Amino acid sequence: MGHSQAEKARSRERILDAAASQISETGFGSVAVAELMQSAGLTKGAFYAHFDSREAMIAEASVRAMQRGQARLTELFAKDVQPSLADILDVWLDPMHIQNPSSGCGICTLAGEARHAGPEVQKVIAEQFNRNVEQIARALGSGPSATARATAVLTAIVGAVNMARAVGDPALARDILANARAMAMQCESPRSFRTSSM
Repeated sequence: MGHSQAEKARSRERILDAAASQISETGFGSVAVAELMQSAGLTKGAFYAHFDSREAMIAEASVRAMQRGQARLTELFAKDVQPSLADILDVWLDPMHIQNPSSGCGICTLAGEARHAGPEVQKVIAEQFNRNVEQIARALGSGPSATARATAVLTAIVGAVNMARAVGDPALARDILANARAMAMQCESPRSFRTSSM
């Protein structure tokens, strides 16, 4: 790779890092191209040398935000022993996760934002959701309801994390997380979960 190409690649990385951090902290709507480029140490005019559109950049930055948030979970699954549902819930329903959205789960951070995003971003979020459901389903064992139960668990996690962040009351946030955990743990047993016959 030539010097100019290497520099262009580094610039692109700076843009994506800055965008991923901003998206995780303040949402998609907060990302203005001029300010983003300035924070990456570049001029606004250079943006289209790296991306076709703001939407395309936000989709790539969303992937990066998802990867950051996936790190703890990936580490958990990299161990020799299959993690339990309780182990997985410890990662997501941790009060530190609630306090640090920029380094937390991208699904939890971006789910509420996705309805304002375009199809490229929604596709990124759907892919991450499906990836996380597969991971949780492995912890729940085999069987026809494992994926359905994993979907219910992940949906409960996303809702609980967002509500715990929204209420502005640490005690209430802890109650939300504890109750969501108790409900999610009920999905560990196939007998306690009914799949739809529709």
